This record gives sequence, structure tokens and C-alpha cells, in this order.
Amino acid sequence: MITMNNYDSLRSDKKQKAYSLVLVFIHKTLIVICMYFIFGLMLQYVYAATGENADPYQSKHGSVWLLPDNGIYIEALQMRTDVDYEVTGAIARAKVKQRFKNSSSLWAEGLYVFPLPEQAAVDHFRMIIGERIIEGQVKERITARKTYQQAKAAGKKASLIEQQRPNVFTTALANIAPGEEITVEFEYQQILDYNDGSYRLRFPMVVGPRYHAAANHTSSNQENLFNAEAQQAASIDDTSVLTETDPVNRNNNPTRIHILLDAGASLYDLSSSYHPININQTSENRYSISTIGDSINADRDFELVWKAQLNSTPQISAFTQDNNKAGNDASNYTMVTLLPPDLSHLQQRIQARDVVFVIDISGSMAGTSIDQAKASLITALDGLSSIDRFNIIWFNDDTGSLFPETIDATAEYKNYAKRFIDNLDADGGTEMKPALQHALSGQETFSRFRQVIFITDGNINNEIELFDVIDRQLGNSRLFTIGIGSAPNSYFMRKAARKGRGTFTYIGDINEVHAKTTALLKKIENPALINIQLMIDGSSDHGEYEVFPKTIADLYAGETAMLVFKGKGVPDHITIMGDYGNNEWQASAKLRATTKDGIRVAWAREKIASLMDQLHQASTRSGKKKDNQSIQQQITETALQHHLVSRFTSMVAVDITPANSDGMLYRERLKNNLPHGWKQRLPVNGIMLAQAAAGTERKLLLSMIMFIIALLIYRWNREVKSHA
Repeated sequence: MITMNNYDSLRSDKKQKAYSLVLVFIHKTLIVICMYFIFGLMLQYVYAATGENADPYQSKHGSVWLLPDNGIYIEALQMRTDVDYEVTGAIARAKVKQRFKNSSSLWAEGLYVFPLPEQAAVDHFRMIIGERIIEGQVKERITARKTYQQAKAAGKKASLIEQQRPNVFTTALANIAPGEEITVEFEYQQILDYNDGSYRLRFPMVVGPRYHAAANHTSSNQENLFNAEAQQAASIDDTSVLTETDPVNRNNNPTRIHILLDAGASLYDLSSSYHPININQTSENRYSISTIGDSINADRDFELVWKAQLNSTPQISAFTQDNNKAGNDASNYTMVTLLPPDLSHLQQRIQARDVVFVIDISGSMAGTSIDQAKASLITALDGLSSIDRFNIIWFNDDTGSLFPETIDATAEYKNYAKRFIDNLDADGGTEMKPALQHALSGQETFSRFRQVIFITDGNINNEIELFDVIDRQLGNSRLFTIGIGSAPNSYFMRKAARKGRGTFTYIGDINEVHAKTTALLKKIENPALINIQLMIDGSSDHGEYEVFPKTIADLYAGETAMLVFKGKGVPDHITIMGDYGNNEWQASAKLRATTKDGIRVAWAREKIASLMDQLHQASTRSGKKKDNQSIQQQITETALQHHLVSRFTSMVAVDITPANSDGMLYRERLKNNLPHGWKQRLPVNGIMLAQAAAGTERKLLLSMIMFIIALLIYRWNREVKSHA
């Protein structure tokens, strides 16, 4: 007979069992979810590790890849990199020697990936293998590839250099003998930067990993590397330049740099931004500069900076090159350089401004980069006056803004913004397009001057898509870019600023943040010369002359403007006109002759860049195929005429003597340096967290928390049972 007490006891037992079953269910569910996260992370590591060996474009500095038939990459020895510069005024000529050794026991085919300055015009290339020197010849890209393929199949030593992006190149090497040492030589020319009253010579030594935007994923290009037809069909921006890094910090690419500098004027400052150097002054205006020691670590860009005295007003200089002496066409090439006045002599200031700050908080900014970006943003806020308005836009996988619209730059709002900045952390992907669209939208039509300051490392793969956004939405805004970190994508940063009628500032060290950000703010408050026009022999109609760039951007204090043009004759004089301070300004200059070939190369590089802009615009806006082909043909003809590597021309070198009778080849790759200051994902319990994966640490932390909760529930359930 069931009494009331027995009934209550039985009912309590049932409740306890039900409660226990619920706890067991929750415990097992948490364990399953925890294991799902852990095994998911392990698989993510497997795929990340596989990707590290999957694509020859995954490289950050000069490297040789060798691939056996089984598809597994094996390391070869990279000897060193030697760089020799000759600098005359604003033109730098560089010779880069990369020395390698095939450390395998088999004949090899290699792929060599390396960065160059985005303004570089590569016009000479040679391969030295043993005692043989193989000179490169420029050809159309498809023709050059076919020539290389045929030479490789015939067992001949051959090499091929191609431009993947304006600042990333590749070289293929065929039929390298076992134990053979290889020297690859490149020569290029670049026009130097003039920024904040200083000339800057930068040599890039590392290419940061590129984030592939969600709407623009690009498959691996490895299978199409030597497939001419597939490459021809690919998008002009489809280069699949992916990068991975060595988890161990070691010097994979020892580098030596030597510079002969003829500044053309007395200098009052000459220094290296990020590396120790030796300086030897050989005459009043000439210097010999070299990095200290046998080599430096190639984990950041090298930058040499020098300053000359400025006058109180803008200055112009003009040089012309008689191309008959250069052995090419009968045209004459002219370079015009316009230097701004000293900052202390500027008279105008923009009064009411809307300043929109855009800050990149994606995973690639983790480490010192986000610290630099936050410090730069806080310094910029301090520079706003009470009549200015501002807003802050942030982005990673998502995009958001601090305020719904620009707001008065009062002390209260600026302090609120600083607290917001302090709490920012870097994680996730780099979806830049929505942030750029947001920053350039909502423009007002009245008198406020609108400036957008974009702070990022720029390591994305969809540059062309972003350039199109600027072309479409810029309006009356000005876009200024701040490149953050030891290896920013300066091609994107510089061109975005140029299209945005602004300037590009590079901050490579936390100690530079205050000085460079303050200089930028002073600069954008004080345009030195606006509404600039070039007059040739008194006429703004350039007639028979081809002038680049087509549109002259505003000239800001501390910067310089350069124009190049080509014509059959030599003008008597040129004149620059513009608005300086509150007055109209103009200055004329007679042309001085030079025998150096640099102006012709600079003009050809500028023309190709201008035509590439037209091609990108036509491609992104569904232009007619016939128009695209016409522009591409102009690029090809210009590059062939001036012996330049471009997107549609390459250099190929073939040794006429067959060397590899067996025809067996494999490829090998070299590990890459991690850019200085980048946050390396470290192994956790044997699991290597993929650098490009967003939220990996959060997932691991969540799985650990759930595991601990599951363990506590398990112990609690056991105690309940033991007391029952």
C-alpha cells in the first residue's frame, strides 16, 4: 500500500531522475559542441597548412619554388639579395641581384616571387646560371609564355619575368641543374616620393598576405601559371597573389643595400627610417650609403630620407631629353617638377570642414599596426578645431560608424570618440568596400570642405573594385590615405589618394605617429596650390603633346607634383598657373637638356598607368569588348616600344643550348618572413591557428568554457546522485 510519504518519496525520486537526465543531456550536448569546435579548428589548421604549400604565389619576398611530380614542395637555399641604387635628383635607378642555389639532387623548375615599388619601370632582366648570362627580351605576355614553354620542353635553360600587380612580379626558371647557383638580375627606374619636405626612397622587401573580399574570391592560379590561354581569359586583376608566413622568426632573405646619391643640392638631413646605415660623403652633393653588416632582415621596407632647403614660394624645374641620343624614336620627352613653398609662408586655411575617419580593425592589423592606427586617429582628433565636424567609420567583416552622421568637434564628443578608439581591437576579415562606400556617401552640397582620412594597411586583393568606388562616389570630397605597418600595400594606398585628389602618408613605426599625423593635418588644412594648369608655349591646349597625368591634383604643402609629356618638338618654355593663398600664381621655366634616358622611361610608365586606369574603368563598367581590346593594344605597343614589363608584356630569356636531356623537372619554394610587428598566430596545444581565419581564438575560448561547464555539471550530477 502506497502511503503519502512513499508517494512523496517516489515523486521526489522521479523528479531527481528527470533532473539528472536533463543534466546528463546538457553535459553531453556541451561535450559534443566542444568537440565540434576543437575538431573544426584542427581541420582548419590542416587546410591552412595545406594552403601554405599549395600556391606558388604564396610568397612575401624573392623565393624559388620547386615542385616534384607528387606535388609536395621542398625548400631550396636562397643565398642573398644585393640592391644597388644610383639616385640623381628625383630619379632612382636600381639593380637587384637575387642569388639562389638548387640544393636538390634533380633538375629543377622554379618560380620566383618578389615585390618592387609600385612606380617601378622594369626595363632590363637577365639570368646568370653558372657561366651563362641569358638576357631577357620583351614580348607580348602570351608570346613570351609560349616561348618559355617551348624552351623548357626542349631542355633549355629559360626564364620568364611577369608583372602580377604593379608592385608584385614573378619569374619562372626552367632546367636548373642539381647544385647549381643562380643569379637573377633586374633593373628598374622609379620617380622618388617627395613628402613633408623630404625625398623618400623605399625598397620593399616583404608583401603582406592579401585578404580576398567575400564578393571577389579568386581561385588558385597555380594550375594556370603556364597556361597561356587560361591566363588570357582571366580578369586583368585576377592574379591570385596569396601569401603565407614562416611561423618561426628567422632571416629567410638576407639583404644588402647600397646607394650612390647625387642630390643636386646641399642636404641638411639624411637618414634611414628603419635600418642602421653607413654614410660617406664623397663631395658636396654626393653620398655613398650602405646598410650595416653583411645583410639585414627582410621583414620590413627599407626607406632612405633626405631634405633640401625650400624657398618661400613654389618653384618649378623642367628638363627635356632628346630621344635621338637614346637610340629610339625621334620624339622629345620633358619632365616638369613643381615644388611647394615652405609651410611657414602659407597664407590660406580651409575654414569649416567635415572630416570622416575610416579605421581598419581587421585581423591583419593585429599587433603594432592597430596600436599605430589608434594613436594616429587620436592625434588626428586632437587636431580638429571647434568649427569642424567629424565621424569615425570602422570596418573588418562588418562596417559601422560612431555617429549616424558628422557631428561637431567639441571637447565632449572628441573625448567620447577617444574612449571608443581605446576599446577597438583588431580581428576578422578586411571587407573594405562597404566602408569606403559609406565614407563617400551622404555628401552635402554647401560650402563645407569634406575630407576622408583612410587608415589601413591596404592588404586586400580587390583594388580595382575600390578604385571604381572612388571614381563613382568621390564628388567634392578629398581622400587621404595613411598606410600603417611595416609592409602596407602602397600601390593601393598611393593610387587611392591620387584618385581622391589627396595624399598618401606612410607610418612604419609607432614613434612616427605623432609627427607624421600632425604633418598630414597641417598639410590638408593648407593646400599650397590649387586649380593647377600646365601651359606649353603659352597655351593650355597641349595640341601635339601627350601629357601625363591628364588631371593635375591639388598641390599640398610638403609635397611635389610631376608632369611628363612627349612631343616632336621642344617647347621654348612652360608655365604653371594656379591659385596660391588668396592670389593667382604663375611661374615659367626654360627647359634644360639632359642626356639621361630616365625621362622617356618615366613618360612611358605614366602612359601605361593612365591606360590601365581606362581599362579598369571599362572592365568594371561593362565597357565594349572592342574598346577594351583597343586600350590593351595601346598598353602593349607602348611597353614593347620602350622595353618595359607590364600587365600585357613580359621578358623571356632562353639559352640556345639544350642542357637537360632527361626533361625531368620539379619545383621548390622558400619560407617567407613575417612582416615586422605583425601578430603571428601561435600553436595552441599543437593546433596552428590560421592567420586569415576570423574569430579563431574566440571559438577556441568558447569551446574551453563549454568544456569546463560540462565538467562542472558532470561533477554536480555525481554529487547529487551520491547524496540521494
